[in-house]
Amino acid sequence: MRKTVLVVALVAIFVFAFTSCEKRDSAASSTAGTMEAAAPAETASAAKPAEEKVDVSIKEEVRLVDPDYTIRFAYYDAPTWPTISKTPLPEHAFGLVFKSIVESSSNGKVAVELYPGNALGDTKATMEMAMSGGLEMVTTTGTISSLMPETQIIFLPYVFKSDEIAWDFFDNSELWKEMSAELEEISGLKMLAVGQNGTRHFTNNVRPIHTPADMKGLKFRVMQSPIYVKMVEAMGAKATPLASGEIYTACQTGVVDGQENPIWNIAANKWYEVQKYITLDGHTWSENFITINADFFNSLPEEYQHIIEVAAYHAQNADRAAEALASRVLDFDSVRENMEVYVPTAAELEEFKAAAAPTYDWLRGEVGDEIVDRFLAEVKKSEAKFGW
Repeated sequence: MRKTVLVVALVAIFVFAFTSCEKRDSAASSTAGTMEAAAPAETASAAKPAEEKVDVSIKEEVRLVDPDYTIRFAYYDAPTWPTISKTPLPEHAFGLVFKSIVESSSNGKVAVELYPGNALGDTKATMEMAMSGGLEMVTTTGTISSLMPETQIIFLPYVFKSDEIAWDFFDNSELWKEMSAELEEISGLKMLAVGQNGTRHFTNNVRPIHTPADMKGLKFRVMQSPIYVKMVEAMGAKATPLASGEIYTACQTGVVDGQENPIWNIAANKWYEVQKYITLDGHTWSENFITINADFFNSLPEEYQHIIEVAAYHAQNADRAAEALASRVLDFDSVRENMEVYVPTAAELEEFKAAAAPTYDWLRGEVGDEIVDRFLAEVKKSEAKFGW
């Protein structure tokens, strides 16, 4: 009888342990999926209110202090670290550092809830939610040009020769300070920081691209920003604006022949599975705009406003470092192992720049000569600081 009871007890313990592990594994996979596997993005009108989305933050948290304020922060990058990736993706690195500093510095009185991987909708939807107060914080990229077309100056092809030039412009330029203030007035979004989404390169599934002549007739997915369409068309190709979540399928099914993105993003989404060739031309420097609802920010005590600004400064640096480490080292290996990589010669790069030049004329017609000329002058100042 004792033996029977012992056997039953051991079986029960084994079943309980197995079931518990299975639940833990399921929970981990539900929060650590890649961006490729993310659910289709919702439109702004279809997006559910943020308060109904309690199950999509990184993890369930036990708080020792009841917060006086809560910041809900939505962004595109998935929480693949540490379960899948070696380091956090850039926007997620921002979120982790920002959350840590805000909560520790405020002694838990300001809580930060992270909603990565487009959990609350695509960048356009979440941007509109932040504008209306449905969210407190959001990361956007080219979509912000729909609110303020002048921001497209930073997407001019080949305008930033290196990362430090772009960083200096965003960190120190009076023009950018003025533009950020204007954006806040127009949209109600306060610019907290500018992270780094990466230098963008062309990939395709048809042929190697060595010069702009090789792009003729190819169809490329681009960001939903008009200047990207004009740039690709100026190079002789066709542009198809699509949300980022549609890239894999569009490339796989032949809706487009190629796309353009930073290296880390290509690796993270495994677009190399549906793209054969990559040309490291670095046509645009892509940013992460981190914005916060201005009414919410201004309603906070000054002490907490200061904490948020300091946290954003440090998180911005984490974002930039995460992108650099991924694109220049860790994820570059994945791309090189799975795609044919081509680096244009200096002469070929000049051909790309010349082909893309009409984009500058187009933007002048859209936003005026004054802001374009002032921006180019600011870039020259930043170049001089670093000896370019």
